Amino acid sequence: MANLLLLSHSQLAESIYETVKLIMGKPSDSVSYITLPYGQDLQAYQAEIEAHVEKAKDEGILILTDLFGGSPFMISVKTFDKYHDTVPIEIISGMNLPMVVELVNAISQSRSLNELKEIALNAGINGIVDFKAKLNA
Repeated sequence: MANLLLLSHSQLAESIYETVKLIMGKPSDSVSYITLPYGQDLQAYQAEIEAHVEKAKDEGILILTDLFGGSPFMISVKTFDKYHDTVPIEIISGMNLPMVVELVNAISQSRSLNELKEIALNAGINGIVDFKAKLNA
């Protein structure tokens, strides 16, 4: 079973995790999050991420970040550079709640890392809806 790691500035990753837990029940242990509070040491943050990646060496890991180019994303890229030859790893930025809900459901069905990546991209985009356009469709 592939792993899912949610990364964000401040408490967003934790809030998304807790919201998914409220909606769907506690996710499997393969789903986790790491927050980046203001002023946290970035080397310590990277070490936390690397520990999660190392634990996922057999199954692989999908990392979701809140913002392309932000610190969680950039540290994920450094981690990717360090581990991509030994650990199956994918990174997607722009994490949102619909994306994570779909991924938690897919992980419970033991989907592959590549399937999870596609599910994340589709759910993230399809979770953004223009109500008036939908109403008039």
